[in-house]
Amino acid sequence: MGGGGSIQGMITSLKNNRKLLRKKRLFRPEKTFLRIKKEYIKSAEGELNLKNATGRQLRDIRVKVLKRRKKNEFVRIVIFISFISVFSLIAYDYIKSSKALNELNEKRELKLKSDQYYSLIAEGDEWLKTRKWHNAIFQYKKALVIFPNDYSIHYRLANAYCLRCEDEFKDCNKAKKLLDKLMNQFPDKLELLKLKKILEFEY
Repeated sequence: MGGGGSIQGMITSLKNNRKLLRKKRLFRPEKTFLRIKKEYIKSAEGELNLKNATGRQLRDIRVKVLKRRKKNEFVRIVIFISFISVFSLIAYDYIKSSKALNELNEKRELKLKSDQYYSLIAEGDEWLKTRKWHNAIFQYKKALVIFPNDYSIHYRLANAYCLRCEDEFKDCNKAKKLLDKLMNQFPDKLELLKLKKILEFEY
C-alpha cells in the first residue's frame, strides 16, 4: 500500500499539465464590451486615461459630421436627379416613337381607305357608262361609307339617281331629296343645276 502516494502525485501532476495545455476550440469566443474593457485596463496596467474633448474639438467634430451629412445628401440628390433624367428621357423616346408609329399607321390606314374609295368610284363610273344605274348606285353608296363628307361621291350618287329616274322612272324621289340637300350645302356648284333640269317634272 506504499505506492498510493506516488499514484496520487502522478494524477495531480497530470491534471496540472493538462491545464497548461492550450484549449482547442473550433470558433474563437466573441469579444464582448466587458472583455474588451478588461483587456484595455490590463494593457494600461490597471489605469484608464479618458480625456474630455474641448469645446473646439467638439465644434470641429460637429462641423465634420455636418459636412459629411451634406455630402451624402448632395450625392443622394445627384443620384435622384440622374435617375429622373434617365427615366424622363426613356419616357420621351417611348412617347415619341409611339406617336411616330401611330402617325405611320394612320397614313397606312388612310392610304388603304383612299385606294378602296377610288376603286369603288372607278367601278361605279364604269357601271354608269354602261347605263347600269343600280350597280353604279350600289358602288357609290359603298364609297360614301368610307368618306361620307366628300362632295364628289355625293354628286356622283345624285347623278346616278337622276339618270335612273330619267331612264327608268325609278328613285326619282330619292334623286330630288339628295339634289335639294346638295344645292342647300353647295349653292355655287353649277353642275347641280344641270341635274335639276333632268328632274324638271319633279319640281
